[in-house]
Amino acid sequence: MTFALRCLSVSLAFFFISYLLLSTAVARGWRFAERYGGGLGARRRADLLFFLRLSPALTATAVTLAFVVPSFLLLEPRASGEPVGEIPLALGGCCLLLFGLGVGRALKAHTKTTHTVDGWLTEATAMPSFERVPLFRIRPTVPALAVAGMWAPRVLLSDAAAAVLSRRELGAALKHEWVHVRRWDNLKKLIFLFWPFVGMSQLESAWREASEMAADDAAVASVSDALDLASALIKLSRLAPVDPPAALTTALVSGASVNTRVARLVAWNPTPVAGSRGSALSWYARAGALGTTLGIFITYGAVLRDMHALTELLVR
Repeated sequence: MTFALRCLSVSLAFFFISYLLLSTAVARGWRFAERYGGGLGARRRADLLFFLRLSPALTATAVTLAFVVPSFLLLEPRASGEPVGEIPLALGGCCLLLFGLGVGRALKAHTKTTHTVDGWLTEATAMPSFERVPLFRIRPTVPALAVAGMWAPRVLLSDAAAAVLSRRELGAALKHEWVHVRRWDNLKKLIFLFWPFVGMSQLESAWREASEMAADDAAVASVSDALDLASALIKLSRLAPVDPPAALTTALVSGASVNTRVARLVAWNPTPVAGSRGSALSWYARAGALGTTLGIFITYGAVLRDMHALTELLVR
């Protein structure tokens, strides 16, 4: 029992320290990666920012499960009478508090969003949809047009929005929302809530802006499509507030990027953004991942011994 408690507390302590250090590094340095990603298209930029936001949790989890836990199980004597230690217990408790905070934030946002969406759907009318995503006509003015739900998403269109948008404008706006569904953007917002860190708000805001631009790009195939979507953005921004109506929904008009999005659409160019930088980044990432994997495979035993020596510092 003591051995299992020591293993758990050391593993949680290492995860907690790693997560805090990596999150601090990402919160302070993500702009450098974004500056490099300025030559990427909106979709790749959104994917890059999403990866950066989750990289502390992913890295800390991978290192803990691949190195910390095995090094303790294989190299720590089970018959040792060594006590658990106050430091790993305290840090492990902080890690559990972090998990609890993340789960609480996610549950609170999910519950509040569900309650809000249920209110919107009161007296809603189902409409024909060209996609597999259900489309509902709702009475409230806000949201004018939004995607609600993660596992069973629905597109909500207000009566007011349907009245002011032309058929082509509505079609372009619906294509934009269907892109959010295919990219699981509401689920990504929920994942962010699971991993709280005080310095990540600006990165998350940049991701939301990039994801909106990515959906704009995917929704248009011609200059006329781009102008129709820009017109829909302008009309709906005058009709409804810009602030998001619920945490886990994605509205067509949201955030401070509406003016920037309209300007991009008006100046829409059918020629895609040069992908040389994105291709180079992809190849560098693949080569780095392959080299890292081979290096770990070759030196795994030595790395486990070094990791065990490192985690011993937490126990002492």
